[in-house]
Amino acid sequence: MTAFHPTTRLLPVLLTAGVLLGLQACKPKAPAEGTPPQSQAPETDAVPLKSIQEGLRVAEVPAPSVLQAWFPAEATGDESARAVLTAPVSGIVASAPAAPGRPVAKGAPLVTLRSPELAELKSKWLIAQARLRRAQAELAREQRLAAAQAGARRDLDNAEAEHASASAEAESARIALQARGVTPERADGTFVLRAPSAGTVSAWKAQLGQGVSANEELGTFQSASASLAVVELPPPAPGAWKLGSRAVIRDDHRTWQGEVVGLPSSMGDMTHRLTYRLRLSGAPLPLPGTPLEIQVPLGQGVLLPSLALQQVEGVWGVFLQEGDLARFRPVKRGPDAGRETLVLDALPTGAKVFTDGAYLLKSKLMRTKSGGGDE
Repeated sequence: MTAFHPTTRLLPVLLTAGVLLGLQACKPKAPAEGTPPQSQAPETDAVPLKSIQEGLRVAEVPAPSVLQAWFPAEATGDESARAVLTAPVSGIVASAPAAPGRPVAKGAPLVTLRSPELAELKSKWLIAQARLRRAQAELAREQRLAAAQAGARRDLDNAEAEHASASAEAESARIALQARGVTPERADGTFVLRAPSAGTVSAWKAQLGQGVSANEELGTFQSASASLAVVELPPPAPGAWKLGSRAVIRDDHRTWQGEVVGLPSSMGDMTHRLTYRLRLSGAPLPLPGTPLEIQVPLGQGVLLPSLALQQVEGVWGVFLQEGDLARFRPVKRGPDAGRETLVLDALPTGAKVFTDGAYLLKSKLMRTKSGGGDE
């Protein structure tokens, strides 16, 4: 008969009770009644306003609309309005060139050359003219003798041949002078280079006393009227501007219609701007270099002070006021217009956006994201 031991039957019961007590201990304790719940992790896109003591200012977000802004531009001539000034004959610069940038009338003298080449051409023309007159007189005499049957036919033939040769020589000498822009009767040993139209000399390459050869470039000339307006715009490019698009252009006194005739191929390396060219029409053309303004369509959105836009981790956005928080709201940034920037995203109309001091909110938000917290 087997002996009875009380602990043999109690052992399974004790083991089961121990497991239940262990599981009970692993359960999280419910908070006592009235005890506040544990605080959650701070929001990573919001900044408590109490952490910024001063320097903040807000503005109301206006209603979105299709916006246009005036940008500075400059009047310029196209390629057909520019001319290269060259010397048609060799010579020496005998007068001080006209001052660059000073307006001159069409035909105004720009520079004078003393030209032995021109003097030689004039001499050849004078000699040819004298020979032609002698040949004409000899031919007339032989024609009279032939009419009176008192001369030889051979002498008449010789006189006609001499007259033809002298005529060809005289015409050749005339063409040589006219090809150099000189009237043979008025030619002498000097050549006066004159303005091809009303305008200004852009720059000179020749100096007083310098020797120049035929067809050498002496300088450049800009006509008095500028048919184009050039404007440099910050990116992004205005989406409504294509070749043929129209825009209003103005200065202090006049207004033109502009047509887009040149689009930027790339962004300028130095200016980081996009260059557009517009052809002017509708009013007398301005002088090259005249300051202009062009009305540029920016797109639909709202204009906010540029101070309001901050870049956080490579993303542009604004800080909107939500109670005692400033929440970062990513936006699509458009072009700048003076001290304002176009925001292309829809923002709540009437919402409070931080302008002055927005950089302080950015700094605080960046510290929070990096785990720095309050300093």
